[in-house]
Amino acid sequence: MFSWKKALPVLIQLLIAGIVVYFVAANLPLKFVELLDYLKHTGYLFYSSLALFTIFLSLQAGIWVLILNDTGRQLTMRQGLTVFINSQFAKYIPGGIWNYAGRVVLASRHGVSLASQTTALLYENVLLILAAFLYSLVVIVDAGMASWPVVVLIAGLLLVFFVFYTPLFAAFGKGLRTLLGKFPLKRFTSSLSALEVAMPRNRFFLYLGCFLASHFVMGVAFWLLLRSFGVFHVNVFFAAGTFAAAWLLGMLSPLPGGLGVREGFLVYFLSYQMDTTTALQISVIARVWNIMSEILFFLVLNGMNLVFSSLRPRQKA
Repeated sequence: MFSWKKALPVLIQLLIAGIVVYFVAANLPLKFVELLDYLKHTGYLFYSSLALFTIFLSLQAGIWVLILNDTGRQLTMRQGLTVFINSQFAKYIPGGIWNYAGRVVLASRHGVSLASQTTALLYENVLLILAAFLYSLVVIVDAGMASWPVVVLIAGLLLVFFVFYTPLFAAFGKGLRTLLGKFPLKRFTSSLSALEVAMPRNRFFLYLGCFLASHFVMGVAFWLLLRSFGVFHVNVFFAAGTFAAAWLLGMLSPLPGGLGVREGFLVYFLSYQMDTTTALQISVIARVWNIMSEILFFLVLNGMNLVFSSLRPRQKA
């Protein structure tokens, strides 16, 4: 007998999946036939960069799981990686927060509290922005947008942040709790009453080091992508800084996934090292390359999950 109660969750999931697929396809700047033609004629450097960028995504996901588990085990690494990538494509839906919302929903199914997830998301984004900004300095200085004295000043500010880390985050946590207390939806804010913004300084900078290392992997991947276009004179740090700066500035875009703004700044920074036509071609392929890496990560991880579940002994009825 047909039951709407059972069918409705499945229909909602299919609808959400359909919306995500639609907007991911809409974000591809190449027609499918053009993409197939490009993939047919490109070489090993492109596919090497694709594999390495997929590793970068898995490292990003893994660091988020470590941050989430910082105060106690919340998810296994495989569960966390699955939650991360299964919610990742929702970022292409207009709004810019749907991947995080999806991550919250999927992690909650494993019993992870909203307070723990909110804390992890706060630290993750602070650390991501800081790591991307530090790599961006390479491009900013090279492009003449800032001089080395400015870099020294920023280094001094980072030193001050390191010294006064504990009181700064304590004040931030207190202000955040006060803000949540004034929020009208008490049912929502009460679930965040256990929110603690108090990660020790040594672990904060350890995770920053992890993000800097993962961004270097990303830089090597993008460097290989540039070489697949015959651009051999750009060094790894400029490649890492260019992609990081474009990602950071892409956060200003009102469109999903930083669409438009990210590509525009990528062309702008790359134009300092090559002609604009080549820079434009790279920016278009870089968007496809990013999405392909996410799809590859999704297929590999969920394929592994299917294999593990099939090997798991079935319980007797």
